[in-house]
Amino acid sequence: MAVDFVREREFDVNGLKISCKEWGRPGYTPIIALHGWLDNAASFDNLMPHLNNIHLIAMDMAGHGLSDHRSADSSYEPWIDVGEVISLADQMLWEDFTLLGHSRGAIISGLVAGTFPERVKNLVLIDGYVPSFHSEKKAANHLRRAIKENRRFASSSPTYFHDFERAIQARVSGFVPLTYAAASTLAKRGVFEDQNGFFWGNDQRLKATNHIRFSEDQLRGFFESIISNVLLIRAENSAIKATDIKDAIFEWVPQMRIEKMNGSHHLHLEEQAEDVARVIQPFLG
Repeated sequence: MAVDFVREREFDVNGLKISCKEWGRPGYTPIIALHGWLDNAASFDNLMPHLNNIHLIAMDMAGHGLSDHRSADSSYEPWIDVGEVISLADQMLWEDFTLLGHSRGAIISGLVAGTFPERVKNLVLIDGYVPSFHSEKKAANHLRRAIKENRRFASSSPTYFHDFERAIQARVSGFVPLTYAAASTLAKRGVFEDQNGFFWGNDQRLKATNHIRFSEDQLRGFFESIISNVLLIRAENSAIKATDIKDAIFEWVPQMRIEKMNGSHHLHLEEQAEDVARVIQPFLG
């Protein structure tokens, strides 16, 4: 059965409104989709129509899209997202499910699969897999930097644009370039307007570094705990540079299958979306 967009959903997760897009119907493969940094649930809009026999919930993760921002006394550490993903799965009554993650969402997906290995049946990672390792010797300096950055971004305003079109163009030529069509898709869910003009509504604190980063041994513990089938799709023209250190994960997760595909970091949202779906579909069984 070809998957269609069904409706908008809202979930209460630890007091936060988490907005989602629901695709497909109950009874098919349950999937939770996690988008990348500063993106939103529309990140999967071009991929979904090319998949079959799935029931997917694409989240606007906290601080993104139509979901609530975290409170002033909280932050955007990825391990907080881990608990929120499990909460959503519980509300869907999914004992086990597949995770589909892109970039930051792929990193969080891996942490979920290592923390709750019995819950994650399949793990699909699109151009993202493991966060950078942290040196324990630099932990104090890193925490100092994180506190300063979180304070600074908490009091900063978003960049305003005179019109919707200019907001789109800002993403086209941003830190991770996008095609105009891809930026437009994200903008429909991510750009808002107030008396000052148009702006991307992501919480500014998402731009701050995390207060704590895991060491290599800690990350090894997460990823060696993964028991699910794992598919990693790596973009040939990715903005995310692989390193020997990051590639250590391939020894930690021996059941990982790697597919290198033509395209940029957002290949699942751009012209290669149908090709990405062709790789994912048989993996889901």
